Amino acid sequence: MYKNFIGIFSFILFISSCDEKKKVNNDEFIESISLNPHEAVEFVNLSEIADSIKCIRLQTDSNDVLGRIREIVIRQKYIYAMDMSQQMIFVFDKEGKFVAKLNKRGQGPDEYTVIGPFFIDDNEKYMEIVDYAGKCTLLKYSNISFDLVDKIPFPDIKFNQFRRHNGFYYFATQQQNNTINGKKTNAGLIIVNDKNEDEYKVLFDKKIETGNHGYSPFSESFTINDRNELFLTLMYDNTFYRLDGEKAYPIFSVDFGKYGINNKMGLEPVEKQSKYIKNVNGLASFPVLNINNSDIMSFSYYFKQSEEERMYREEDFRQYIKMKKSNKVYHTKKMKNDITDFPNHIYINNFFNAHEVWYENYLVDIIFPDRYFSDDTSKIYVEGLGEITAYDDPIVVLIKLKEN
Repeated sequence: MYKNFIGIFSFILFISSCDEKKKVNNDEFIESISLNPHEAVEFVNLSEIADSIKCIRLQTDSNDVLGRIREIVIRQKYIYAMDMSQQMIFVFDKEGKFVAKLNKRGQGPDEYTVIGPFFIDDNEKYMEIVDYAGKCTLLKYSNISFDLVDKIPFPDIKFNQFRRHNGFYYFATQQQNNTINGKKTNAGLIIVNDKNEDEYKVLFDKKIETGNHGYSPFSESFTINDRNELFLTLMYDNTFYRLDGEKAYPIFSVDFGKYGINNKMGLEPVEKQSKYIKNVNGLASFPVLNINNSDIMSFSYYFKQSEEERMYREEDFRQYIKMKKSNKVYHTKKMKNDITDFPNHIYINNFFNAHEVWYENYLVDIIFPDRYFSDDTSKIYVEGLGEITAYDDPIVVLIKLKEN
Protein backbone atom coordinates (compact mmCIF):
# COMPACT_ATOMS: atom_id res chain seq x y z
CA MET A 1 0.00 0.00 0.00
CA TYR A 2 2.83 2.37 0.76
CA LYS A 3 5.00 1.53 -2.24
CA ASN A 4 7.12 4.24 -3.79
CA PHE A 5 6.16 5.94 -7.02
CA ILE A 6 8.73 6.70 -9.74
CA GLY A 7 9.08 9.96 -11.62
CA ILE A 8 7.21 12.22 -9.20
CA PHE A 9 7.45 15.93 -9.78
CA SER A 10 8.37 17.91 -6.66
CA PHE A 11 6.11 20.91 -6.38
CA ILE A 12 3.40 22.27 -4.14
CA LEU A 13 0.12 23.84 -5.18
CA PHE A 14 -1.71 26.26 -2.94
CA ILE A 15 -5.27 26.57 -4.18
CA SER A 16 -8.13 28.74 -3.15
CA SER A 17 -11.07 26.39 -3.00
CA CYS A 18 -14.36 27.76 -4.21
CA ASP A 19 -16.07 27.66 -0.84
CA GLU A 20 -19.63 28.88 -0.66
CA LYS A 21 -22.70 28.44 1.50
CA LYS A 22 -25.29 25.92 0.35
CA LYS A 23 -28.87 26.14 1.55
CA VAL A 24 -30.23 22.85 2.87
CA ASN A 25 -33.59 24.05 4.22
CA ASN A 26 -35.40 27.28 5.03
CA ASP A 27 -33.04 28.44 7.76
CA GLU A 28 -29.84 26.37 7.62
CA PHE A 29 -26.73 26.75 5.44
CA ILE A 30 -23.67 24.58 5.08
CA GLU A 31 -20.26 25.17 3.54
CA SER A 32 -19.88 23.85 -0.02
CA ILE A 33 -16.35 23.14 -1.27
CA SER A 34 -15.98 23.01 -5.06
CA LEU A 35 -13.14 20.75 -6.16
CA ASN A 36 -11.55 19.77 -9.48
CA PRO A 37 -9.82 16.38 -9.01
CA HIS A 38 -7.48 17.11 -11.93
CA GLU A 39 -5.85 19.86 -9.85
CA ALA A 40 -4.45 17.48 -7.23
CA VAL A 41 -0.63 17.50 -7.32
CA GLU A 42 1.53 14.39 -7.07
CA PHE A 43 2.68 15.15 -3.54
CA VAL A 44 3.05 17.84 -0.90
CA ASN A 45 6.06 17.96 1.41
CA LEU A 46 5.06 17.09 4.96
CA SER A 47 7.26 19.91 6.29
CA GLU A 48 4.68 22.36 4.94
CA ILE A 49 2.35 21.50 7.82
CA ALA A 50 4.45 19.53 10.35
CA ASP A 51 7.77 19.93 12.16
CA SER A 52 8.45 16.50 13.72
CA ILE A 53 7.57 12.79 13.61
CA LYS A 54 7.54 10.15 16.34
CA CYS A 55 7.22 6.44 15.55
CA ILE A 56 5.92 3.86 18.04
CA ARG A 57 6.77 0.33 17.03
CA LEU A 58 4.27 -2.13 18.49
CA GLN A 59 6.17 -5.00 20.08
CA THR A 60 6.61 -8.11 17.98
CA ASP A 61 7.61 -11.52 19.29
CA SER A 62 6.63 -15.12 18.64
CA ASN A 63 3.69 -14.98 21.07
CA ASP A 64 2.28 -11.57 20.22
CA VAL A 65 2.22 -11.16 16.44
CA LEU A 66 -0.87 -9.32 15.27
CA GLY A 67 -3.00 -10.69 12.46
CA ARG A 68 -5.79 -8.90 10.58
CA ILE A 69 -6.23 -5.58 12.38
CA ARG A 70 -9.76 -4.14 12.44
CA GLU A 71 -9.00 -1.00 14.44
CA ILE A 72 -6.27 0.72 16.44
CA VAL A 73 -7.26 3.06 19.29
CA ILE A 74 -4.82 5.40 21.05
CA ARG A 75 -5.71 6.58 24.53
CA GLN A 76 -3.93 8.32 27.41
CA LYS A 77 -2.53 5.14 29.00
CA TYR A 78 -2.53 2.50 26.28
CA ILE A 79 -2.72 1.67 22.59
CA TYR A 80 -5.38 -0.94 21.72
CA ALA A 81 -5.41 -3.13 18.60
CA MET A 82 -8.38 -5.30 17.63
CA ASP A 83 -7.22 -8.46 15.86
CA MET A 84 -10.08 -10.03 13.90
CA SER A 85 -8.17 -13.11 12.75
CA GLN A 86 -7.24 -14.12 16.32
CA GLN A 87 -10.39 -12.67 17.91
CA MET A 88 -8.35 -10.78 20.49
CA ILE A 89 -7.66 -7.22 21.62
CA PHE A 90 -4.00 -6.45 22.24
CA VAL A 91 -2.90 -3.72 24.66
CA PHE A 92 0.42 -1.86 24.37
CA ASP A 93 1.92 0.95 26.43
CA LYS A 94 2.69 4.33 24.86
CA GLU A 95 6.18 3.13 23.91
CA GLY A 96 4.77 0.14 22.03
CA LYS A 97 5.62 -2.53 24.62
CA PHE A 98 3.11 -5.37 24.89
CA VAL A 99 1.12 -5.17 28.15
CA ALA A 100 -1.81 -7.58 27.95
CA LYS A 101 -4.46 -9.04 25.66
CA LEU A 102 -8.15 -9.82 25.94
CA ASN A 103 -8.18 -13.47 24.92
CA LYS A 104 -11.39 -15.04 26.20
CA ARG A 105 -12.87 -16.70 23.16
CA GLY A 106 -14.91 -19.72 24.19
CA GLN A 107 -18.23 -20.88 25.61
CA GLY A 108 -17.72 -19.99 29.28
CA PRO A 109 -19.82 -17.48 31.25
CA ASP A 110 -17.17 -14.75 30.97
CA GLU A 111 -16.15 -15.57 27.37
CA TYR A 112 -17.19 -14.42 23.90
CA THR A 113 -17.72 -16.37 20.68
CA VAL A 114 -17.40 -13.76 17.92
CA ILE A 115 -15.86 -10.44 18.88
CA GLY A 116 -17.70 -7.43 17.48
CA PRO A 117 -17.16 -3.74 18.17
CA PHE A 118 -15.24 -2.72 21.28
CA PHE A 119 -15.36 0.44 23.37
CA ILE A 120 -12.91 1.91 25.88
CA ASP A 121 -14.33 4.24 28.55
CA ASP A 122 -12.77 7.69 28.95
CA ASN A 123 -10.86 6.71 32.11
CA GLU A 124 -9.70 3.42 30.58
CA LYS A 125 -11.09 1.49 33.53
CA TYR A 126 -13.35 -0.70 31.42
CA MET A 127 -13.47 -2.34 28.00
CA GLU A 128 -16.78 -3.29 26.40
CA ILE A 129 -17.15 -5.71 23.52
CA VAL A 130 -20.20 -6.92 21.64
CA ASP A 131 -20.36 -10.71 21.27
CA TYR A 132 -21.97 -11.50 17.92
CA ALA A 133 -23.05 -15.10 18.46
CA GLY A 134 -26.70 -16.13 18.53
CA LYS A 135 -28.28 -13.40 20.61
CA CYS A 136 -25.89 -10.43 20.81
CA THR A 137 -24.46 -9.61 24.22
CA LEU A 138 -22.52 -6.63 25.55
CA LEU A 139 -19.67 -7.82 27.79
CA LYS A 140 -18.00 -5.35 30.13
CA TYR A 141 -14.48 -6.21 31.35
CA SER A 142 -12.20 -4.45 33.79
CA ASN A 143 -9.17 -3.01 32.05
CA ILE A 144 -6.57 -4.55 31.93
CA SER A 145 -7.22 -7.59 34.17
CA PHE A 146 -10.22 -8.44 31.95
CA ASP A 147 -12.43 -9.68 34.76
CA LEU A 148 -16.07 -9.75 33.66
CA VAL A 149 -17.99 -6.89 35.30
CA ASP A 150 -21.33 -6.97 33.51
CA LYS A 151 -23.19 -8.85 30.79
CA ILE A 152 -26.36 -7.53 29.15
CA PRO A 153 -28.37 -8.23 25.95
CA PHE A 154 -27.50 -6.03 22.97
CA PRO A 155 -29.25 -5.37 19.64
CA ASP A 156 -28.17 -7.45 16.66
CA ILE A 157 -27.07 -4.79 14.16
CA LYS A 158 -25.06 -5.44 10.99
CA PHE A 159 -22.52 -2.67 10.55
CA ASN A 160 -19.15 -1.65 9.10
CA GLN A 161 -18.07 1.03 11.57
CA PHE A 162 -19.09 1.96 15.11
CA ARG A 163 -18.59 4.56 17.82
CA ARG A 164 -19.79 5.18 21.36
CA HIS A 165 -20.22 8.87 22.16
CA ASN A 166 -22.02 10.83 24.86
CA GLY A 167 -24.33 8.02 25.90
CA PHE A 168 -25.12 6.63 22.45
CA TYR A 169 -23.86 3.74 20.30
CA TYR A 170 -23.60 4.68 16.62
CA PHE A 171 -23.49 2.05 13.86
CA ALA A 172 -22.67 2.99 10.24
CA THR A 173 -24.10 0.15 8.20
CA GLN A 174 -22.76 0.86 4.69
CA GLN A 175 -26.14 -0.27 3.31
CA GLN A 176 -26.26 -3.68 5.01
CA ASN A 177 -29.59 -5.34 5.76
CA ASN A 178 -31.06 -4.70 9.21
CA THR A 179 -34.46 -5.11 10.81
CA ILE A 180 -35.21 -2.27 13.23
CA ASN A 181 -38.49 -1.95 15.12
CA GLY A 182 -39.90 -4.72 12.94
CA LYS A 183 -39.05 -2.99 9.65
CA LYS A 184 -36.38 -3.93 7.14
CA THR A 185 -33.95 -1.11 6.37
CA ASN A 186 -30.65 -0.31 4.69
CA ALA A 187 -30.36 2.91 6.67
CA GLY A 188 -26.97 4.61 6.74
CA LEU A 189 -26.96 5.07 10.52
CA ILE A 190 -28.54 3.22 13.44
CA ILE A 191 -28.36 4.74 16.93
CA VAL A 192 -28.79 2.91 20.24
CA ASN A 193 -29.28 4.70 23.57
CA ASP A 194 -26.98 3.14 26.17
CA LYS A 195 -29.61 3.78 28.88
CA ASN A 196 -32.12 1.70 26.94
CA GLU A 197 -30.66 -0.84 24.51
CA ASP A 198 -34.15 -1.54 23.17
CA GLU A 199 -34.48 2.07 21.96
CA TYR A 200 -33.34 2.52 18.35
CA LYS A 201 -33.15 5.50 16.02
CA VAL A 202 -32.79 5.10 12.25
CA LEU A 203 -31.32 7.92 10.15
CA PHE A 204 -30.85 8.11 6.37
CA ASP A 205 -33.37 5.34 5.85
CA LYS A 206 -33.62 3.54 2.50
CA LYS A 207 -34.39 0.09 1.13
CA ILE A 208 -32.25 -1.53 -1.56
CA GLU A 209 -31.63 -5.02 -2.90
CA THR A 210 -28.40 -6.37 -1.47
CA GLY A 211 -28.54 -10.08 -2.23
CA ASN A 212 -26.88 -10.38 1.18
CA HIS A 213 -23.74 -8.88 -0.34
CA GLY A 214 -22.01 -5.56 0.29
CA TYR A 215 -18.81 -3.59 -0.02
CA SER A 216 -17.19 -0.70 1.79
CA PRO A 217 -15.13 1.87 -0.15
CA PHE A 218 -13.62 3.23 3.08
CA SER A 219 -12.80 1.71 6.46
CA GLU A 220 -13.97 4.47 8.81
CA SER A 221 -17.20 6.49 8.80
CA PHE A 222 -16.64 8.44 12.05
CA THR A 223 -14.20 11.00 13.37
CA ILE A 224 -14.11 12.91 16.67
CA ASN A 225 -12.48 16.33 16.90
CA ASP A 226 -10.66 18.29 19.61
CA ARG A 227 -13.99 19.69 20.87
CA ASN A 228 -15.38 16.16 21.34
CA GLU A 229 -17.75 16.53 18.40
CA LEU A 230 -18.59 13.40 16.42
CA PHE A 231 -18.89 13.47 12.62
CA LEU A 232 -20.31 11.00 10.12
CA THR A 233 -19.52 10.16 6.49
CA LEU A 234 -21.98 8.14 4.40
CA MET A 235 -21.65 6.23 1.14
CA TYR A 236 -23.01 8.00 -1.95
CA ASP A 237 -23.32 11.26 -0.04
CA ASN A 238 -20.94 14.19 -0.53
CA THR A 239 -22.13 15.86 2.68
CA PHE A 240 -20.50 15.38 6.09
CA TYR A 241 -22.64 15.42 9.24
CA ARG A 242 -22.16 16.33 12.90
CA LEU A 243 -23.92 13.90 15.24
CA ASP A 244 -25.60 15.14 18.39
CA GLY A 245 -27.63 12.56 20.27
CA GLU A 246 -30.16 11.18 17.82
CA LYS A 247 -29.78 13.95 15.25
CA ALA A 248 -27.40 14.58 12.32
CA TYR A 249 -26.55 18.11 11.18
CA PRO A 250 -24.91 18.77 7.77
CA ILE A 251 -21.71 20.83 8.02
CA PHE A 252 -19.72 20.47 4.77
CA SER A 253 -20.60 19.49 1.23
CA VAL A 254 -18.09 18.57 -1.50
CA ASP A 255 -19.00 19.54 -5.07
CA PHE A 256 -16.98 17.79 -7.79
CA GLY A 257 -19.10 19.35 -10.53
CA LYS A 258 -18.97 17.37 -13.78
CA TYR A 259 -16.28 15.12 -12.27
CA GLY A 260 -18.53 13.58 -9.60
CA ILE A 261 -20.12 10.14 -9.75
CA ASN A 262 -23.88 9.69 -9.81
CA ASN A 263 -24.69 9.39 -6.09
CA LYS A 264 -28.22 8.23 -6.93
CA MET A 265 -26.54 4.90 -7.68
CA GLY A 266 -26.68 4.34 -3.90
CA LEU A 267 -30.40 3.54 -4.27
CA GLU A 268 -29.77 0.81 -6.83
CA PRO A 269 -29.18 -2.88 -6.01
CA VAL A 270 -25.71 -3.60 -4.60
CA GLU A 271 -24.78 -5.73 -7.62
CA LYS A 272 -25.49 -2.80 -9.93
CA GLN A 273 -23.58 -0.42 -7.63
CA SER A 274 -20.52 -2.65 -7.64
CA LYS A 275 -20.51 -2.95 -11.41
CA TYR A 276 -20.86 0.83 -11.75
CA ILE A 277 -17.93 1.52 -9.41
CA LYS A 278 -15.68 -1.02 -11.14
CA ASN A 279 -16.30 0.63 -14.52
CA VAL A 280 -16.36 4.29 -13.51
CA ASN A 281 -13.56 6.30 -15.15
CA GLY A 282 -12.51 9.93 -14.73
CA LEU A 283 -14.96 10.63 -11.89
CA ALA A 284 -14.40 11.47 -8.23
CA SER A 285 -16.20 9.49 -5.55
CA PHE A 286 -16.74 8.74 -1.86
CA PRO A 287 -15.32 11.76 -0.01
CA VAL A 288 -14.58 10.94 3.65
CA LEU A 289 -14.13 13.48 6.43
CA ASN A 290 -10.90 12.51 8.20
CA ILE A 291 -10.48 15.40 10.62
CA ASN A 292 -12.23 18.65 11.52
CA ASN A 293 -10.26 20.14 14.40
CA SER A 294 -9.82 23.77 15.42
CA ASP A 295 -6.64 24.09 13.34
CA ILE A 296 -7.07 21.63 10.47
CA MET A 297 -9.79 20.13 8.29
CA SER A 298 -9.13 17.31 5.87
CA PHE A 299 -11.08 14.90 3.72
CA SER A 300 -10.10 12.18 1.26
CA TYR A 301 -11.72 10.81 -1.87
CA TYR A 302 -11.09 8.55 -4.87
CA PHE A 303 -10.43 9.65 -8.44
CA LYS A 304 -10.02 6.66 -10.74
CA GLN A 305 -8.52 7.34 -14.16
CA SER A 306 -8.45 3.87 -15.61
CA GLU A 307 -10.56 2.09 -18.20
CA GLU A 308 -9.91 -1.33 -16.68
CA GLU A 309 -12.70 -2.92 -14.68
CA ARG A 310 -11.56 -2.83 -11.05
CA MET A 311 -12.21 -1.46 -7.61
CA TYR A 312 -10.10 1.31 -6.11
CA ARG A 313 -6.35 1.29 -5.60
CA GLU A 314 -3.88 3.54 -3.80
CA GLU A 315 -3.17 5.40 -7.05
CA ASP A 316 -6.79 6.64 -7.02
CA PHE A 317 -6.45 8.27 -3.60
CA ARG A 318 -6.67 12.07 -3.22
CA GLN A 319 -6.40 14.31 -0.15
CA TYR A 320 -7.75 17.80 0.58
CA ILE A 321 -6.21 19.60 3.57
CA LYS A 322 -7.12 23.04 4.88
CA MET A 323 -5.06 24.74 7.60
CA LYS A 324 -7.62 26.93 9.32
CA LYS A 325 -5.29 29.50 10.91
CA SER A 326 -3.48 30.35 7.67
CA ASN A 327 -6.31 29.40 5.29
CA LYS A 328 -3.78 27.49 3.17
CA VAL A 329 -5.23 24.60 1.19
CA TYR A 330 -3.36 21.55 -0.10
CA HIS A 331 -4.86 19.27 -2.73
CA THR A 332 -2.65 16.26 -3.33
CA LYS A 333 -2.31 12.53 -3.92
CA LYS A 334 -0.04 12.00 -0.91
CA MET A 335 2.15 13.72 1.68
CA LYS A 336 5.87 13.11 1.12
CA ASN A 337 7.84 12.72 4.35
CA ASP A 338 10.79 15.10 3.99
CA ILE A 339 11.32 15.34 7.78
CA THR A 340 12.65 11.84 8.55
CA ASP A 341 13.82 8.80 6.58
CA PHE A 342 10.81 6.70 7.57
CA PRO A 343 8.10 6.32 6.42
CA ASN A 344 8.30 7.55 2.83
CA HIS A 345 4.80 8.98 2.79
CA ILE A 346 2.09 9.99 5.25
CA TYR A 347 -1.63 9.57 4.79
CA ILE A 348 -3.98 11.76 6.84
CA ASN A 349 -6.92 9.48 6.33
CA ASN A 350 -8.71 6.37 7.46
CA PHE A 351 -9.36 4.84 4.04
CA PHE A 352 -6.91 1.99 4.53
CA ASN A 353 -7.58 1.02 8.18
CA ALA A 354 -9.82 2.15 11.01
CA HIS A 355 -8.20 4.64 13.39
CA GLU A 356 -8.58 8.24 14.48
CA VAL A 357 -6.25 10.44 12.44
CA TRP A 358 -5.31 12.61 15.43
CA TYR A 359 -4.33 12.15 19.05
CA GLU A 360 -3.80 15.14 21.38
CA ASN A 361 -1.52 17.46 19.36
CA TYR A 362 -0.55 14.89 16.73
CA LEU A 363 -1.83 13.64 13.41
CA VAL A 364 -1.79 9.84 13.27
CA ASP A 365 -0.85 7.40 10.53
CA ILE A 366 -0.50 3.62 10.90
CA ILE A 367 2.18 1.78 8.93
CA PHE A 368 1.54 -1.91 8.23
CA PRO A 369 4.92 -3.37 7.23
CA ASP A 370 3.38 -6.17 5.14
CA ARG A 371 1.81 -3.46 2.97
CA TYR A 372 4.72 -1.04 3.14
CA PHE A 373 7.19 -3.41 1.49
CA SER A 374 6.87 -4.65 -2.09
CA ASP A 375 7.66 -8.26 -1.10
CA ASP A 376 8.02 -10.45 2.00
CA THR A 377 11.81 -10.47 1.86
CA SER A 378 12.25 -6.70 2.02
CA LYS A 379 13.61 -5.02 5.14
CA ILE A 380 15.07 -1.70 6.21
CA TYR A 381 16.95 -0.33 9.18
CA VAL A 382 15.45 2.76 10.81
CA GLU A 383 17.33 4.78 13.39
CA GLY A 384 15.60 4.41 16.74
CA LEU A 385 13.37 1.54 15.55
CA GLY A 386 15.90 -1.04 14.39
CA GLU A 387 15.34 -3.47 11.54
CA ILE A 388 11.82 -3.57 10.13
CA THR A 389 10.54 -6.45 8.02
CA ALA A 390 7.25 -7.28 6.34
CA TYR A 391 6.40 -9.60 9.26
CA ASP A 392 6.51 -6.93 11.96
CA ASP A 393 3.52 -5.53 13.84
CA PRO A 394 2.09 -2.10 12.89
CA ILE A 395 3.99 1.11 13.58
CA VAL A 396 2.09 4.11 14.93
CA VAL A 397 3.30 7.37 13.42
CA LEU A 398 2.62 10.60 15.32
CA ILE A 399 3.05 13.82 13.32
CA LYS A 400 3.38 17.11 15.23
CA LEU A 401 1.71 20.01 13.40
CA LYS A 402 3.46 23.35 13.18
CA GLU A 403 2.14 25.84 15.69
CA ASN A 404 1.91 28.62 13.10
